[in-house]
Amino acid sequence: MNTYRLKIDGMGCTHCISKVTRILKESGFEVISVEMENAKIKTDMSPSTVLKTAGAVLEDEGYMLTTVLAE
Repeated sequence: MNTYRLKIDGMGCTHCISKVTRILKESGFEVISVEMENAKIKTDMSPSTVLKTAGAVLEDEGYMLTTVLAE
């Protein structure tokens, strides 16, 4: 499994942290942590696939995934 740090724009409160955590888990990602504007996940996907997959579900909820960094 690969670990990635995600940069997510549009998170402004603790409710956003809970919502992003739920969105990522429901999309099949193993969520390590979610903080304001950042998340850390584990998945077998490549960085480009994470950007497309997580980016689409987050955008549907009003957030923007801007960066996926391998750790």
